[in-house]
Amino acid sequence: MNDLIPELLSSFSLDYYRPIVPRALDLGEPLEPRAGNLVKVVTGMRRSGKSYRLFQEMENLLARGVSSERLCYFNFEDDRLAPVTSEVGDAVLEAFFRLHPSAADQGVYLFLDELQEMEGWSAWLRRVVDATKATIYVSGSSSKMLSEEISTAFRGRAIDFELLPYSFAEYAAARGAKVPSVTPSSQERRALQNLLDEYLVRGGFPAAVELPNPQAVALLQSYAQRVVSRDVVERHNVSKPRVASLFAQRLLGSNARELSIRKIEGDLRSAGIATSRELLGDLLAYFEQAYLVFTVREFSRALAQGGRRPPKVYAVDPGLAAANAWASVNDAGQRLENAVYLELRRRTRGLRRDGVSSYITKGHGYEVDFACGDALFGEVTELYQVNVDVDNERTRRRETRALFEALLETGNSEGTLVVLNGEERTYEQDGVRIRQVPAWKWFAQG
Repeated sequence: MNDLIPELLSSFSLDYYRPIVPRALDLGEPLEPRAGNLVKVVTGMRRSGKSYRLFQEMENLLARGVSSERLCYFNFEDDRLAPVTSEVGDAVLEAFFRLHPSAADQGVYLFLDELQEMEGWSAWLRRVVDATKATIYVSGSSSKMLSEEISTAFRGRAIDFELLPYSFAEYAAARGAKVPSVTPSSQERRALQNLLDEYLVRGGFPAAVELPNPQAVALLQSYAQRVVSRDVVERHNVSKPRVASLFAQRLLGSNARELSIRKIEGDLRSAGIATSRELLGDLLAYFEQAYLVFTVREFSRALAQGGRRPPKVYAVDPGLAAANAWASVNDAGQRLENAVYLELRRRTRGLRRDGVSSYITKGHGYEVDFACGDALFGEVTELYQVNVDVDNERTRRRETRALFEALLETGNSEGTLVVLNGEERTYEQDGVRIRQVPAWKWFAQG
């Protein structure tokens, strides 16, 4: 047995990580340990807080009276373990039960962090599930871990939970601010507005929250570089790492904008960098699997029908996009739209992965930023437009006419206009209405 494994197990203590900032992601009631249990899997980009969400769950179990000797936490990302094989996983369990023999009979709570680092992890985990009296939590930095491998290997015996960086409400809590439950005073509104302005620049990666701005930018740049090098180039054996790096920067700079792979290919070729649309398409899929970016396509009643416009791309965090884009590329409107998309993604966890789309009206081809609903059944339940402000009459008319037309087409009675700067207002037309909401208030309501 690797002598490092018992050392890592015996030296782990939650005290090193306290106080643990609670996250809003609900993993449900903990299951009693048994063989064949449902596996709960937390996925998200590196450094978004997955480990701390596991620590939070461990704290909850301790508060319920579960003995610490029944809690087994192990991080498979430790470079000293390489290569991480199923034999390493077996050694972890063997060492833990040797240290805590009663846990085998009573049932163990396994917290397996960054399990995707193990070669053949899905087959190993299936064996552990079938043969061990356990409640199992897994974290991973790849959506592929769920959409492809877990769905195949576990056939309904695993449930996924996506963890994004801090929402605005979580960011405010981490900064020591409290969102008032009653109507805030003008001073409280200004404080929340200032905090939101800060959040849209700094983003919600936990480790960056308290750092001075230059250090936070450097840290966020290193996060993106690690995703490119470790989760894309290394994992998928990409032969052109420079293309991958430049494409990632271009995607983050295009945050909340339409994505044209054809144009990016042309720009790279003009700069003397050989690439192809096929390679860029593959890289985009890899970046999405690693949670660096998301693509949002046009809502369509027929999923097989092609959209009229290219998809938009959104970063996993507005601060990450701001730190990694070329200077002056990512403006406040882009960051706000990005943050609204991420919040809608959090609020629509029960829907399919395409639960948030853009919407193009059939009447005049007007664009609405976000439609929430089920494209498979052609159901739009909510419509959202996002803008920095609508003080200009032409801007207000453009934003509201698109929403009004979309409301009538989808049969919804109310839409939402989220503005960074502005007060609450209501617009009514043809029996439907638009509720204008200041962004700080809309985010706080989540």
